[in-house]
Amino acid sequence: MLLAVAMGFLGPACSGDERATPAGTTTTGPQPVEGLVATVGTNRLFQPRRELGLGLRNVSGAAITVTGLQLVSDRFAPVDPEPRTVVLPPGRQLVIPLPYGPVRCERPGGGYEAAVVLADGRRVLLPAPEDRAGSVDRVHERECAAEEVRELVDLRFEGTWEREGVSIAGELVLERRRSGPRVDINDVTGNVIFTLRLGSDGRPVLSVDDERDRASVPIKITADRCDSHAVAEFKRPMVFLSWVAVDGGEPTPVELEASGDARVALEALLASC
Repeated sequence: MLLAVAMGFLGPACSGDERATPAGTTTTGPQPVEGLVATVGTNRLFQPRRELGLGLRNVSGAAITVTGLQLVSDRFAPVDPEPRTVVLPPGRQLVIPLPYGPVRCERPGGGYEAAVVLADGRRVLLPAPEDRAGSVDRVHERECAAEEVRELVDLRFEGTWEREGVSIAGELVLERRRSGPRVDINDVTGNVIFTLRLGSDGRPVLSVDDERDRASVPIKITADRCDSHAVAEFKRPMVFLSWVAVDGGEPTPVELEASGDARVALEALLASC
């Protein structure tokens, strides 16, 4: 697939974090390797597919063809590079989606590099500093905070999942894994395809503490967007987002992936789109 023609791959990456460093502030520029210079950052176009934006610039005098890309970092598990063909004309930069794996919280240090496979089969390692200082680091921090939440509680879908038209109904359950601080779910949201509606307007939605180990609330999930573009492009339709606070602290975004009967029901709903 020739990525150079795709809209959104040209120019600087979009920041996916409102707290990003002000425009114009960047990290120290890396030295070219094989005529290429790289930066990495968050990008709203790519984040729903769990991808960063790799800014790849050709500073040589000839076109360079890249056939594979991979993030190299102690902070995230590696993801096998996807076969692709990217042609960079001289002096041009493309911003290319760069997948990243599960977070590694036991390794908080280290920076970011990009492993690039060239057309002749060589694999070169490019330093890839953040295009905006701290933007990718904050992704790591948020995901580690979510891991801490998962150590305290189990958040899951349950129920018989009865279907009515383009909706299914079940339960959202919050259950403590061990004793510890109070944990509140402040909100749960859907995704590009599915809208999630809670059976209660109260906030927090659910709470567990020393006096209550398990709590649940009715939910309805509706396939609100079934156009072919959304279904084909969105790669994570079974993933929803919850906002969880521990001991009254700042809410942490925690992904909630449907499994078991809930996943079966959602897959049937998706298939009927």
